[in-house]
Amino acid sequence: MFRNKTLLTLLHVGLAFLAVFIFFKIQQRDVVIRLNAHNLSSDAYEVSFKQNLTAADVTEKLTRSKRVDDLQVHFQPKGSKNLTYFFGKGSFATPPLLSGSFFSKSDFVSDLNVAVVGKNLSSKLYQPKDQQYLKVDGKFIPVIGVMGEKINSELDRQIFIAPSRQKLAQMKTSHYRVIIDGERGLKAADLKSILPIKRIAKSHEQQFVLTKWEWATSHKLQLCGLVILVIMACLAILLWVRSSQGLYQQQLSAKYSAQQVALREWGTYSLFNGLGTLLGALLGGLIFEVQNYLPLIIYLVAAFALNSLLFDLLVKKGLRKIQ
Repeated sequence: MFRNKTLLTLLHVGLAFLAVFIFFKIQQRDVVIRLNAHNLSSDAYEVSFKQNLTAADVTEKLTRSKRVDDLQVHFQPKGSKNLTYFFGKGSFATPPLLSGSFFSKSDFVSDLNVAVVGKNLSSKLYQPKDQQYLKVDGKFIPVIGVMGEKINSELDRQIFIAPSRQKLAQMKTSHYRVIIDGERGLKAADLKSILPIKRIAKSHEQQFVLTKWEWATSHKLQLCGLVILVIMACLAILLWVRSSQGLYQQQLSAKYSAQQVALREWGTYSLFNGLGTLLGALLGGLIFEVQNYLPLIIYLVAAFALNSLLFDLLVKKGLRKIQ
């Protein structure tokens, strides 16, 4: 029974399919972590200044500088979790949108405040004609987009506002939590050369940065699932080898060398293992929307290689016992 090639193939179809599902869940969790952190990356810095600058002072210095090209600045009012005044330069990461658009370059030099809101605020929007508005601090602000994903996150309750030039000039940075995020490898030294920074640090408060241990803790269920899949594959190898002892003895008695028997066994097992893994991965890829296939491919290739190596070692060990 344990040497049934169809069962072996189906087993590895199931294992590969579950691996795709687990990697899909890992990537979903990564997306939620990022969206919970206002869609900021691991390059996000929280800064405070030596002088009581206005937001206009900060954005003007960053705009004029040639040392940084692609970044976004979040001015979060102290005591408020759901409101962010947003400024961008060059190319910057945009959150997922369900409708409308995110801020453009012209919005950062406008005389009018405009907003992008999370999907949970859609019911609070006021739309007299073709334009939607959100009431913030007693004033109606035009809404140009609605943020959100299929999965729920803190982003669903957020309000991002691209402030007008007048509003930027009124905003004192001492009243805000200021976070600067770069599209590609933003360096603290570059920011210090542009702005009169008193303190700069990567922020862990909202999981902007995950250490390896924090990442493992956040994905412990998925990682346990991958370990279980590896254990199941190893058990399948043990059952195959144990149920094959009689066959190995017959083949050795029929004047086949131990090397020939081991090679034939390895070829058979690897063939149906690989076939099942390929079919399971293709089936999982069709059902689940995996955004990055590279980690999954690395895992499947590594698992296949280790399984093949373990199988070869166990078969040769079994043949030595018989001899």
